[in-house]
Amino acid sequence: MRGHGRTVHSCALILLLFLVTYPALTSGQTTRLRASYAAITANCTPVWIAKEKGFFGKNQLDVDLVLIESGTTNIQALIAGEIQIVQTAGGIVISSGLAGSDVVTIAGLENRLAYSLIAQKEVKTPDQLKGKRLAISRFGSASEIGARLILQKLNLIPEKDVALVQVGGTSTRLAAVTKGTVASTVITPEFYLLAKKAGLTTLADPRSIKIDFPLNGIVARRAFIKSQPAIISQYLKAVIEAIHFYKNNREESIRIMGTYLKISDREVLDQIYEHYVDIFMPLPVPSTHGMQTLLEWMAQRDPRAKDAKVDQFVDATMLAEIEKSGFVTRLYGQK
Repeated sequence: MRGHGRTVHSCALILLLFLVTYPALTSGQTTRLRASYAAITANCTPVWIAKEKGFFGKNQLDVDLVLIESGTTNIQALIAGEIQIVQTAGGIVISSGLAGSDVVTIAGLENRLAYSLIAQKEVKTPDQLKGKRLAISRFGSASEIGARLILQKLNLIPEKDVALVQVGGTSTRLAAVTKGTVASTVITPEFYLLAKKAGLTTLADPRSIKIDFPLNGIVARRAFIKSQPAIISQYLKAVIEAIHFYKNNREESIRIMGTYLKISDREVLDQIYEHYVDIFMPLPVPSTHGMQTLLEWMAQRDPRAKDAKVDQFVDATMLAEIEKSGFVTRLYGQK
């Protein structure tokens, strides 16, 4: 019986030791996560870097990063639980929220309209677009909203003066203009540089038309944020580290960016890098001003947007906690 007592005592000690050390044993476990992005554009580079350079892994995440080339489809996958985090534009978030979803933007990688309006060589002025077709990716996408905002700045009325047609991603739209299938399109910076090299006409660019706009945000459901705050924090920290890497590792960042963009032209890649080195902020806070601008624009077409508030579609709580912790300050070596 004395030996049995020692055995029970030993088992109790082992169990107690296990219970004490269990959190430490499990803290290193990796969580699997599905994330997506809506377009092959350079403003996705921080997420690509986080994947390629192991920042997700460093933050205990095994991220399956996929391209779903439609903001609308991304949000549908997010709501269905097929994806946990997506990168897409603010317009899709607002539309989804107005329809009753709990989707919110938790970070902003690009908070201004970066589209340029380019056209066939024969088109020299905005007025020459009248009666012609302008390519967008899909209705409801950032490219559609961006095109409408730019056309309005140029005193052109979408549908009445210029027909909007669904064509596809940025590279597909650029090819459509080059081949003469459409007269014009809106394109992101990396493809704008290629358009300039091809001799296409620039009718507007971010320097001539400045519009605050939530072009590329990191988006999740409030239910997921509430139930998995640690995962959201880990994901955002990985992206923040990737932004720091981008700012401090030019050659490797350009290599990764060029691989995903499928662009090998070094001159183009150098210009893209320089463009985004100041766009990507150390703490990628969403632009509430840009969201408000977009919400007001949408209210002209959707009565539900008239009484809506920006904080229905933005939740920067986790970023604020990360900033308060000193994470960004330590990363950049600030005192």
